[in-house]
Amino acid sequence: MHTPYTLSPQQFAAVSALAGPERYRHFVSRVADWQTVWGLRNEGGWVTVGDDCGNSALPFWPHPEYAAACATGEWAGHTPTPVGIHEFIDQWLPNLARDGVIVAVFPTPALRGVIVPAQQLETHIREELAQIE
Repeated sequence: MHTPYTLSPQQFAAVSALAGPERYRHFVSRVADWQTVWGLRNEGGWVTVGDDCGNSALPFWPHPEYAAACATGEWAGHTPTPVGIHEFIDQWLPNLARDGVIVAVFPTPALRGVIVPAQQLETHIREELAQIE
């Protein structure tokens, strides 16, 4: 159902090396095109990351290989899990915004993600979807 796009090792390396804002734009474009976001979860639930201020963030990636690359350390044993884009923007992001949970967009294995409010990410994905649908 959620078949990811083909990702070469060269693309993986090049995109992973992008600065945060470029990875964020790549994420929004890819998830709109492929209609899926990827998180990491195990039987205990979805992984979360805390920022320096103690805020909780849920990380998401545009492809399961990027998520799998982060499934190390305390996230070892978690597997990439898809969420359909419409469920993500209609249910997940509004619920995260209501609960005060922020989103870590496309973290790298060094946990360098772009931290954004859920409502902002929802707006950007909806704008991108409007251009392609």
